[in-house]
Amino acid sequence: MPAEQKGDGPPLEIESPHPITLIDESGRERQFQLHDAFDHQGVAYYLVEDIDDSSQVLLLRETGSGLETVEGEEFQQVIAALEEDQVE
Repeated sequence: MPAEQKGDGPPLEIESPHPITLIDESGRERQFQLHDAFDHQGVAYYLVEDIDDSSQVLLLRETGSGLETVEGEEFQQVIAALEEDQVE
């Protein structure tokens, strides 16, 4: 799900969930709680939870054109690095 962040970027150190608004590929604004922002192998990642549906938790990757949903093998690798505290 490519998305754009609306407004200023989140702080890199998150002490508690931080509300953010993202705009999805169809232009619809969606509300999320930002739980974590970190770098892994030179890429910025964001762990977010949909405010309206707590079962929807996304890992987003920052790209030159916005944010993209991380899935598959990359998702597994990044989550493993996060769990093992191998992220910045």
